[in-house]
Amino acid sequence: MNEQDRAIINQGNWFSSRADEFQQSLLQHAKVIKLDAGEALFLRGDENSGLYAVLNGLMRVSGANSDGKEAVLSFIDSAIWFGEVALFDGGLRTHDVHAQIPSRLLHVPHRTLLQLLALKPVYWHDFGVLLSHKMRLLFTSLEDHALLTAQQKVCKRLLMLSVASLASNNSAVVMISQQQLADMTYLTRQTINQILQVLSEKNIVSLHYQRIEIIDNAKLTALTQ
Repeated sequence: MNEQDRAIINQGNWFSSRADEFQQSLLQHAKVIKLDAGEALFLRGDENSGLYAVLNGLMRVSGANSDGKEAVLSFIDSAIWFGEVALFDGGLRTHDVHAQIPSRLLHVPHRTLLQLLALKPVYWHDFGVLLSHKMRLLFTSLEDHALLTAQQKVCKRLLMLSVASLASNNSAVVMISQQQLADMTYLTRQTINQILQVLSEKNIVSLHYQRIEIIDNAKLTALTQ
């Protein structure tokens, strides 16, 4: 892993707040892997392959029913670690994870993690903190689903997806289709389109094929209140 990759990893709140010894132990046997757009990292029911962090690109977390209909649950952006659930319960993967766009990831194999935890059981706490971060996001998402209006849900979800790509000029690009945004917010495709058209007319977003450009982050934030 080069210095640029290390700088990306250090942007994540969880990793950057860990002790230096833990960071070095985790990265010592990590390898960089690449995925093409649409390529699967792992699927629901797969064996635990270890822990991952996104270096560049965007990963899509989803589930599918017996008819093949996909429900997009979330997207994983740069500097975010994932895959820790199976580390705790020893179970199989709970969801499908695909590369939304060409992506590079850091991979720490499951065997390496077990060896590390056998030597340093105190590190279970660090992975527990990672899991608790995900739980907080889940509870926030459930609360939003119950309390926010449709427009507030869409605006807040766009803001969450745009955090890593927000530029100094107050703009960002979210690589997502309207159907995927509908799946994530539990709204219909028609409702999503209506809300996005209103935001576009107000020059808050610009709509493109499978991507949404946020033009005015401040106005979008105000609409979540």
